[in-house]
Amino acid sequence: MQITEVTDSFNLDSVVPFFQPIMDLENETVWSYECLARLVNLHENTYLPSQFLFLVERQHSVAQLTETIFNRSANYFRDINMAWNINVSLSDMTDSVIQQFFCSQLQDYPNPNRISIEITAHNALTETQSFWSFSKMCASFGVKIIIDHFDLTPESLEKVIELPVSAIKVPSKLFECDEKEHLELVQQLIMSSKINNIILIAEHIEQEATLTKVKNLGLKYAQGFYFSQPKASTQ
Repeated sequence: MQITEVTDSFNLDSVVPFFQPIMDLENETVWSYECLARLVNLHENTYLPSQFLFLVERQHSVAQLTETIFNRSANYFRDINMAWNINVSLSDMTDSVIQQFFCSQLQDYPNPNRISIEITAHNALTETQSFWSFSKMCASFGVKIIIDHFDLTPESLEKVIELPVSAIKVPSKLFECDEKEHLELVQQLIMSSKINNIILIAEHIEQEATLTKVKNLGLKYAQGFYFSQPKASTQ
């Protein structure tokens, strides 16, 4: 639902990154942080992108939103030895201006190999040429690619596993189905990811029972409200 308190004074200064941890299940420590865009108004109310993105699009500022979240996240983690990632849209992935922006920012950034970029499976598979071009640029700086919104089907599994990515986020619901064919697909995903040195991250973990099932399958990384909701920086 879109926010109702829309004013012409809206600007990207009100959009800040909130951080949600991705957990290392073996060591019970934070492995990385996902940096998520949130709009915080004067009354300290917080809004999701689905509630304010129409404002950004109305001002033709989608690229500027990506730049804002990247810069603020990069500044926060600049002197912190911690991995972090942001999401990019299809328009970001195909925008030469955004690619030039990333290049200019990464050239002087300490340890850019701590950074990952999340791209949806749909965008990676439907805009293959743009994805490979973007991933090649990222690789030149040591920046990793994470696939998100992955829908486990035989076709998508075969295609995604061949992409130059370091990790795949898998919704926890995919581990909760007990149908034989589905379980075989899950096992194939786990085996294929190991062969290709791709990390699997179980996301949307909200209950201990789901976490137990994920651990029993041998997954080492997970994310979700069970561990923590996205939180603003304390700095």
